[in-house]
Amino acid sequence: MTGADRNLLIGAAAGATCVTLGLAPSAFVAPLGLGAASTGHAALGRGMPAADVPQGERFFAVAAAGSLALAASGLAALARRRSSVTSHVTARPGSDARPVPVFNWEVDPKIPEPGSEKMLQTMVGADVEMGEGPWDPMGFSKLYDRNFDFNNVMVYPHVQWLREAEIKHGRVCMLAFVGMVVQQFVQIPGYPAEPDWTKALALCYQDKFSTIGIVQISVFTMLVEGRWFPEGAWLGQMEREPGDLGFDPLKLTKKPGFDLEKAQLKELKNGRLAMIGVASMAANHAIPGSVPFLTGAYATAPAKPAAGNKAAFCGSTAAAPSAEAKTSARYTTQEILPAFAWIDSGVSEKDLQPTQLIARNVAGNDVLVGKDEKGTLFCVSNLCPHIGTPMSEGADVIGDVIVCPLHGSSFSTKTGDLIDWCPSPPIIGPLTGLVIEKKNLKIFDIRSSFFGGGKLEVQVDTNAKRAYEAAYWKGILDAQGKDDGTYY
Repeated sequence: MTGADRNLLIGAAAGATCVTLGLAPSAFVAPLGLGAASTGHAALGRGMPAADVPQGERFFAVAAAGSLALAASGLAALARRRSSVTSHVTARPGSDARPVPVFNWEVDPKIPEPGSEKMLQTMVGADVEMGEGPWDPMGFSKLYDRNFDFNNVMVYPHVQWLREAEIKHGRVCMLAFVGMVVQQFVQIPGYPAEPDWTKALALCYQDKFSTIGIVQISVFTMLVEGRWFPEGAWLGQMEREPGDLGFDPLKLTKKPGFDLEKAQLKELKNGRLAMIGVASMAANHAIPGSVPFLTGAYATAPAKPAAGNKAAFCGSTAAAPSAEAKTSARYTTQEILPAFAWIDSGVSEKDLQPTQLIARNVAGNDVLVGKDEKGTLFCVSNLCPHIGTPMSEGADVIGDVIVCPLHGSSFSTKTGDLIDWCPSPPIIGPLTGLVIEKKNLKIFDIRSSFFGGGKLEVQVDTNAKRAYEAAYWKGILDAQGKDDGTYY
């Protein structure tokens, strides 16, 4: 609270108190004809000498006079305060009031100056949309200059800051759009092979090796933001041009005949298009089929109306929403695509001796981690492809060959190729092998953890369990049927 505010409150409080005291005697006036004594105000009004006025009436008369004086001083203070506020609000750049930023934290404070709308006319791409002067239908470039007409506090940003933000968002969206599209077809080796861009980041957080890549990207971003921080852009006093980070490794700007303004315009237009593209991908993911030509990019088209639902004279009647099936919300009959990721097996290299085997379930995959006679690591499926016998229940490792404990089928631990199919027991083993198609043993890639410690990681399909169960649930859902009589 300022000194003027305190004086105003004190004057108002004192004035109110004195007015109350001064009016207190006259507030209790006896009815006419009862012979009540006259009040001090009436005595003074009749010209009675002050010495003849009773002591109580004299006190209230003085209090009344003092209340008028204090009330007048309070009103004067209020008038001065309003005058100072009015002069501050209506001050113009040429007056004594100086414009200030919203957060004046700079060591070397800068004095804001108008000119945002004027600078827009000199920027590249300001008129590219319409071709007739700067395209700013919402008037964002004018808001900064309106700060000086209002209260000289720079609440709205300069157009220099807006251009810096536009270029930065455009560059980020260009990278994001390419990643969204390419991720569906190509994945970087060693990272989770998840084609759905909406799930790829979550899998990267689960994989320790991929987390290192995210940390590298974050650190690089912090260094770039710190080195080329747009200081002074909010006030239009940034020392560099918006978007100019000095990054030109191919030295394109130094080549003879290079048109820098044309290149800047290309980047600006592609960035604007990329921002619309990323927003379209997000909208199509949230509301499948809402964006033309994007249906199928991990989204399904909206359900078509039932046959025979003809349009009426005033339009078609909307069908009542069908109740969702009990199991379709949890299970799906759609094709499940593989999603490979490196997962910790829970086994350390020091836990294994040559020819030793350890069974583990990694993300729904039954795997068998072991070493051959030379001490080479390998990881194979724990289920024999013959009839699903667990290999961990007595399988032998001979050289680089693993032998099934039930019927003696042998496979290579390096490639999984079949070497011998059901040789034992005699007669019975070969007969059981005739009714089952010969298959190779599934092999999994294995490596030591990137963080050391001897922990072993296995690359598995994290969607293998869901893909295996999809056919089962399709049969269940087809048998259940939908409420409208159709099938899944």
